[in-house]
Amino acid sequence: MSPLQFKHRNNSLILFFLLLFSTFPIFSQAKDDEPRNDNQFRGEVEVAVPIYKELYLTLGSDLRLGQVAENRFVRGEAGFLYKQKIGKYFTIVPRYRYRAEQLFNGASETENRLSADGIVNFNIRKFSIIDNNLFEFRFRRSGNSQRYRNRLKVSHPVNIGETGIYLFVSDEVYYEWKDLAWTRNRFKVGFSKEINERAGYEIYYMRQNDGFSRPGDLHVFGIEFEIETKKLFGK
Repeated sequence: MSPLQFKHRNNSLILFFLLLFSTFPIFSQAKDDEPRNDNQFRGEVEVAVPIYKELYLTLGSDLRLGQVAENRFVRGEAGFLYKQKIGKYFTIVPRYRYRAEQLFNGASETENRLSADGIVNFNIRKFSIIDNNLFEFRFRRSGNSQRYRNRLKVSHPVNIGETGIYLFVSDEVYYEWKDLAWTRNRFKVGFSKEINERAGYEIYYMRQNDGFSRPGDLHVFGIEFEIETKKLFGK
């Protein structure tokens, strides 16, 4: 076996790279007196603790480092989510999160967020396809808002030597009700790896285009960990 062995057909490669280089355009409506572009690093951790059946306590943290000062902060959050599977391909996930953000200049922001996610998940050959339809209601001191997010993600298993990973590509668009417009596009490519049955991580590059925020056009490198612990109650 060679050090780098890809176990998929040529047509699978063609489909993957077509998705890799496809993005949605976002029209610009930004101010001219603030920086528009930024380069960032993001590190995220989320821990899910099963409480009862499909009810989870969630704890998370997010470190964001950017060249632009407004994009440098640490954020922590706590909340609950519930997973309800309907049929073979559809899952509903209502969720509540309390988020506290500390900027590097000392300022702070808090948020209560309610959301409902409708997830369609199915496979075509070895491709895993997930379509998230997320509605968010954000309650903040700086102003309340509502938005819809749609994210389409396609992943495919790959072996590198004896190590198995999942290559993925995704694209996510945002619709903000306060602007009555599609405001943001996030194109992401990377790979994910399972550490064990309860933990895994994702390393990615993301290109964001957003003409309504400053800075909104971003190049982001990041790593995200997802960990599930044992139940608080019961076996």
